[in-house]
Order: sequence, then structure tokens, then C-alpha cells
Amino acid sequence: MQVVLTQPKVRMLDGSDIGRIARTLQKRGVKGGQGDVILLPELVGEGYSPADYHAAIADMARTFGCHVIGGSQFDNLRDPPVNQGIVVDPAGAVVARYQKANPYGREREVSQAGERAGASFSIGGVACFVSVCADFWHAETYRNLQVPPEVIFVPALSVSRKSTPDMARARWRHAMMARAYEQAAFVAVSDWAYPVRSGGEHPSSGVAGLAHPDPQTPADLLRSLGRSRVGIFEIDLEASRLLRADQRSRGFEIGRVRQEQV
Repeated sequence: MQVVLTQPKVRMLDGSDIGRIARTLQKRGVKGGQGDVILLPELVGEGYSPADYHAAIADMARTFGCHVIGGSQFDNLRDPPVNQGIVVDPAGAVVARYQKANPYGREREVSQAGERAGASFSIGGVACFVSVCADFWHAETYRNLQVPPEVIFVPALSVSRKSTPDMARARWRHAMMARAYEQAAFVAVSDWAYPVRSGGEHPSSGVAGLAHPDPQTPADLLRSLGRSRVGIFEIDLEASRLLRADQRSRGFEIGRVRQEQV
């Protein structure tokens, strides 16, 4: 599985952001396959109507011939709206819908909590799970998963409340590495580059990257996009499956034990 992570440097909120990202991917020569994934950041669909958001995500999937996890948007068909997103297959058909259950910051004033955090789905037999930004941090998000995910996808808008993004980046990176080992799964995050702002709030932190559950060296625990707008990664599914089998043999299935105790 190839995973394409995105970290746009400009956010217009005028219904052009998804198309702008698509053009960036084309310039990078991104070519997908049936089992590959493009992950967009949180609220990339803000400024689109629900119909236009759906159409833009489906068009991206057909253009690149792969699955697209469409970040999210405020679904204005509800009052108040819900921060939600879709996963589409290479033909543009919706294969999963997900919501954000833990609104953060200004979202608490303009939206309502989703009914449940994230959604599970499968791509070519690979168990996947998507959770939006703040939901990634909540243990409850993972407690009722019926199938252990092999890849956890996180559309983010990682606002920083500090004068620099350094603290937020450090916390996100530690959380990504810890969650990857806990769930024996890769953790893939797309975000907005620093210092993109969200509705007048604090700037984003640019935390896009991929956490490996069991690499050969500590240096490979997390591969960050840094200042890049696009990152392309090959997912070594055998590594996560071997780690899960090893944890099971030692009675150390952290995520699974927690689920069984609920």
C-alpha cells in the first residue's frame, strides 16, 4: 500500500482548496493504484457545499486512480453542523463516512459532536481506521473497534497555543509513535503547514508524517513531512502483522486488552 500524505501551505476557504491540492499532487507526479490512499487534512472541505465536497473528493479519486480519505468539512445540512468526512474508492464511490466526536476550540461554538469517533473500513484486505484530529488523542476512540486496524489515518488541523509550533509538534510526534506501537498499526497524519490559521484561532503546527509501529531503527519510528507539501510512503504491512503476532505471544496486546475490559 502506498500512502500519500498532504500538508498544504495555503488555505483559502473558498471552495478551491481540494483542487489546489490535486494540482500539487499532479506536479509531484503522484500515480495511485487500487490499493493506494491519498489522505487530506481536516476541514479541507470548508467552503464547499456538501454536494461540491463529495464531487471534489470523488474527482480526485478518479484522477489519481486510488482511494481518497477526504479530510473533513462542516456538514451544513445539519443545525448545528457536524465535522465529517468521506472515504471514496478509485471509482469515486463512498466506502465510509466518519465524524468528529470531540469538537475542539472554536468548533464547540459552531458545531455539534458527531455520534461516534471515526470509522473502520478495508482497502484491498487491509484493515483501516480514520479519526479526525482531536479524536485521535482520546482513548475512547479505539475502545470498540471490532477489527484491529493496520493503518490509522488522521486528518488534522493541529492548532498550536504556543508562540511556536515546537511543543505541539513534539506532543503529536510522541502520541503518533505511542499509538502506533499500542495498536500495532501505522499512523498516517495529514495536516496544514505552519502557520495556516483556522477561523482566527492559533496557527496550525504542520505535524504531517508517518509513524511506524516496529521499525528496524529508532530513527524510523516517525518520518515527518517537515516543510514538504506532499509525502509518499510505502506501508510495510508485514511489519505491523509481525508485531501484532509477537505482542499476542507475550500477552501484550495493549489495545485489544483495553477493548476487552470495557
